[in-house]
Amino acid sequence: MNISFTNIPIDRKIRIGVVGLGGASQIYHLPLIKEMDELELVGISDLEQYKLGLLSRKYNVPGFVDIENLLKQTSPDVILIATPPISHLPLSLTALAAGAHVIVEKPVTRNYSEANRLYKASIKNNRHVFVAMKHRFRTDVTVLRNFLNAEELGNVWRVRAGWSKKTSNWSRVPWLDNEKITGGGVLMDLGIEMLDLVHWMLGTPPIKRVCACMHHEALRRNVEDTITASIVYENGVTFMLDCSWGLFSESDVSYAYFEGTSGSAQLNPLTVFKTIQGELVNVSPVKSSDPLGLLKASFEAQLFHFAKVLHGEESPKSTIEDSRETMKVVDYIYTSAREGREFRPDEESKH
Repeated sequence: MNISFTNIPIDRKIRIGVVGLGGASQIYHLPLIKEMDELELVGISDLEQYKLGLLSRKYNVPGFVDIENLLKQTSPDVILIATPPISHLPLSLTALAAGAHVIVEKPVTRNYSEANRLYKASIKNNRHVFVAMKHRFRTDVTVLRNFLNAEELGNVWRVRAGWSKKTSNWSRVPWLDNEKITGGGVLMDLGIEMLDLVHWMLGTPPIKRVCACMHHEALRRNVEDTITASIVYENGVTFMLDCSWGLFSESDVSYAYFEGTSGSAQLNPLTVFKTIQGELVNVSPVKSSDPLGLLKASFEAQLFHFAKVLHGEESPKSTIEDSRETMKVVDYIYTSAREGREFRPDEESKH
C-alpha cells in the first residue's frame, strides 16, 4: 500500500499514546516505549479508572478515559490500540480522523468487512495502520523466511502449523468468550497469528479452496475452542492449520513445518534440513532462543520497526493491507466450518 505523507523528522521523537492497558500493554508495550529513544509516551487511556490512575502515576503521563481527549490534549503522532477487538475499528477510525497513525493489536478487526473499512480509512486519511503481528518480527522467523525466499528448500509444497494451549492455561478473560466482542474463538486468538505467519511467509498466494471444522467439546464455551483448517493455494501448496484452547498435555504446543522438494524446516525450535549432494544435512543457522526471550524481542523489534517507518527509514512490514487479506481467509475458514462444506473463493465472483 503506497501512502503519501510527510515523514516525522528523524531528529524528533515520535509521540505515542496507548489505548488499552491490559496485560500486553503493561508487560510489553509501556515498558518498551519508555526504554526506546525513538518514542515518547505522551498519554494513556483506559476505561478502568483505578488502573488508569496507577499507570498514569507510574509512567508520569496524563491518563484519559476516552481517546478523544487523549488525541486533543496530547497531539500524538501515533496511537497504539490494545483493546478488545470490538473496539479496534471505531478507535482506529477516530485516531485516523484526528491525523494520527495507528498501531493496532491482533486481530486487526472482527472480520474482513471491518478490516476493509479500516483499509479505506487509512488511504483516505493518508496515515499508516500498522498491525502488531509479532511473529513477523521474530529473529528465527526472519531467518526462515530468507531461506524460503532464496528457495533453499526447493519448492515448498506442504505446510503444517498449529498452536494449542493446555486446558488449564486457557485465559479466562470474560470477553474472549463473547463472539460479538472477538469475532470468534481460538481462531481469532491463536489461529490468526499462525495463519498470518504462514500466509505471509508463502508470499500470500491466491487461495483455491478451504475446508474447516470447529469444535466446542474441550471447554464447552460459546465460541469454538478447537479449529482445524485445510487451505489449498492456487499454486498447489497445501496448508494445514490446527489450533486449540483445550489441549490435554503437560505443556503448550506451537509449531510450523515447511516441506519442500529439497529440504524441510520447522519453527520452535528453528531447524532446517537440506539435501546436499544426495545427503540430508542439518543447516540450521542459529541456536533457538527461549520462547519468552523471542516473544519480548519480537514486541521490541516491531515497535522499533514502526518507528523506523514513520521516520521514513524503512518500508512497513505489517500493514492493514496485509491484515485485510488475512481476515478474508479467516472469513473463508469460518464460512466452511459453519456451513459444513468446502469453500471456494471463486464463489464470491458468481454472486
